[in-house]
Amino acid sequence: MRKNYNQTVFKAILLAGGAGTIAMAAPAMAQDVNCQATPNDAACQDTRIVVTGTRIAGNFESASPMVTVSDAVLEQSATAAIESNLNRLPQFVPAQTPTLGGDIQPTATNTPGAATISLRGLGANRNLVLLDGRRGTPGNASGVVDISTIPAAAIERIEVISGGASATYGADAIAGVTNFILKKNFEGLELDGSASITQEGDNFEYTLGGIMGSDFDDGRGNVSIAMSMNTREAAYQRDRSWYQDLWADPNIAGTQFFIPAPGASFEAGNFPNYNLLFPAAPANAGSATIYFTPTGTPFTIGAVSPTANNAFGNANAPLSDPRFKRSINGQIGTNNTNLYLILPLTRYNMFMRGNYEINDWIGAFAQGQFSHVETYTRNEPSPAVNGWTLNLNRIRRNADGTPFINPVTQTTVKTIDDSQLPAALVTLLNSRPDPNGSFRLQALLADDRETFTDVTTYNMTAGLEGAVPGTNFSWEAFVSHGISTTTTRQTGINSLARFQTVVGAPNFGRGFTAQGNQGPPNFGFGASTGTCTSGLNFYNPPAGGFSEDCLE
Repeated sequence: MRKNYNQTVFKAILLAGGAGTIAMAAPAMAQDVNCQATPNDAACQDTRIVVTGTRIAGNFESASPMVTVSDAVLEQSATAAIESNLNRLPQFVPAQTPTLGGDIQPTATNTPGAATISLRGLGANRNLVLLDGRRGTPGNASGVVDISTIPAAAIERIEVISGGASATYGADAIAGVTNFILKKNFEGLELDGSASITQEGDNFEYTLGGIMGSDFDDGRGNVSIAMSMNTREAAYQRDRSWYQDLWADPNIAGTQFFIPAPGASFEAGNFPNYNLLFPAAPANAGSATIYFTPTGTPFTIGAVSPTANNAFGNANAPLSDPRFKRSINGQIGTNNTNLYLILPLTRYNMFMRGNYEINDWIGAFAQGQFSHVETYTRNEPSPAVNGWTLNLNRIRRNADGTPFINPVTQTTVKTIDDSQLPAALVTLLNSRPDPNGSFRLQALLADDRETFTDVTTYNMTAGLEGAVPGTNFSWEAFVSHGISTTTTRQTGINSLARFQTVVGAPNFGRGFTAQGNQGPPNFGFGASTGTCTSGLNFYNPPAGGFSEDCLE
């Protein structure tokens, strides 16, 4: 009996606790007040909880950290870039921005010119971006939203919650949610514009934008449209003193991987007279790659011991050129001085919205968003090194490697004249047991790799919204369709086979010509003819540079 008594008491305590919980929750329900008779009663004020999907309903008590940013933050800023203003808040850590000017390559998960945000530094794909509580159109396969596609003039406020959102939305909201609340029922016309330029005299930028709207049918409906245009010119890293200091600092490695100078490499042991050029060279130096300055002076890039004679090798490096530097260990490094600090960009945005109140309890709305962004990036030229280069021969050779003998003159046929090579390289070639043996070209090709990227994003949303009569509950039902398209055109991506064909031809391809679709069944029909007037001599380019026909 004692055991049954204890169970009865335990059940009673549970029931009492449950009743207490219900009693505590009861005040959150609708109050029994006649609001028509007493409209000024506190209980009759608008106490509806608007669920936008982020669980942000404004300024009410919550265990989750919340921040509401008004449009004043955007209007009272020197920049129209939304991500730049948000990155000033402690919750945000800068992610990808349209100003990023480094080695940007467009991929399925990376879009040059996009602007993404990262809450608490957990990554842009861990921060959910919403528009009026609805998911925005992702800019690429990573699922992130480019917030620069939103016209700043259309934003009423930005609500941020930096925790607790993953319970509702999953892994893409682990860091939190950023909800852009857009203007509704806007009447009138607002225009804004700005222009700026850096103290260095570059990176000129201007922005034009505005919003206009009007009511109709005695205020039951409203339509509005917001537009913006943004154009920005480029800025280069080389024009900033802090980058120049960085490039010159021997404690910091160079910013470029491949050496921006022509060179030649040979098999080890091919230099019994290597010290003709480098008197202080060690005995096994014959396997080194040797580079040449524009004046033909040879140098190497390997590290030199503090006790070694710097007359060997890298003492001849063109250190007066900001592209070259000597690191603290004596090794020669290189910098890419042609990179952007800020990318050039042009952007057009448009946002349209319309809503109509069908009756006191239900309304219809529709909105559309369009954005087009054009960006341009550049990287160092394609390299001709290792497996991407070719072996050069001073004389023409047969397929089996034996020298080709002119049947008329009974002499070997030169493919490279000594006058086309630096004198120091000729000295090295002649010092080998086989002076006419092959050597390998090392070089960067002539043109930078360039990327032209166009991104078009649009979204169309339509639905119904309303409230439940007699309650404080509201509802919304909608359909949405969005597409983001990225089109990329890249230049400077060279064909290895064609490069080897041209450079491997006599005189580095000077006077080279080739006809496509030769032989049956096409006999040249529909093909183009490739020519190279000047040749591609990286050791001694002509005064006017390589002709364009050699680079296409």
